[in-house]
Amino acid sequence: MQAPGINPERRAIPSPRNRDDAPVLQGSASSVFKTLSERNVALAIWNRAIPREFGRWLDALPARQLPSGRFVATPAETPQRLAALCDLSALQDGPFRKRLIADVSSLAAIFARICGAPHLDIRLEALDHDSCWRFHRDHVGLRLNATYRGPGTQWLSPGDAQRALRTQRRYRGDMNEFPRFAVGLFKGVLRSGDDAIVHRSPPIAASGTTRLFLCLNEEGDDE
Repeated sequence: MQAPGINPERRAIPSPRNRDDAPVLQGSASSVFKTLSERNVALAIWNRAIPREFGRWLDALPARQLPSGRFVATPAETPQRLAALCDLSALQDGPFRKRLIADVSSLAAIFARICGAPHLDIRLEALDHDSCWRFHRDHVGLRLNATYRGPGTQWLSPGDAQRALRTQRRYRGDMNEFPRFAVGLFKGVLRSGDDAIVHRSPPIAASGTTRLFLCLNEEGDDE
């Protein structure tokens, strides 16, 4: 059941073709990330189409088998490091495990090209608690995130940001939520200052939900 005030498919945000100085842009291809070179753009969202079979496989996995860990690596090293995480969680090899590794590795390569960093700080986390539930701005240069299982990152339009930062759990205004598998590339405070987009991880404690969440930073550029 969708939470009140949250619209994961909200389309009030202008597309790259008619952005009108919008701080958040959405597109159906990774080329939407090129818009971050524009001064006013603070968040670009790539809405991806992923085969349903892949999503069903992820949903059927016991939480203990979801790969979870953090490491620093080059894009070329990322597939091997992810395979090691999968081995640690006893995730059986097969086409869907290979797809997961390939997808995360592809996003790491894209992020590395955009930020020009030779090494990335990569977090793939299985979360069943309220991680980063507070509304906040990221104190980084750039950050990429995506959710493979469970609800996606919740973000606010600039007009709602200050009220949410002030009221936190009491906030009852409008929110936007990344669709599953969507990839968000944020400019953090180090690049956008107070224009960085306010967002949070969805509160899921005691819900029985386990998210599989990916977060990419440049090495050493983390809160």
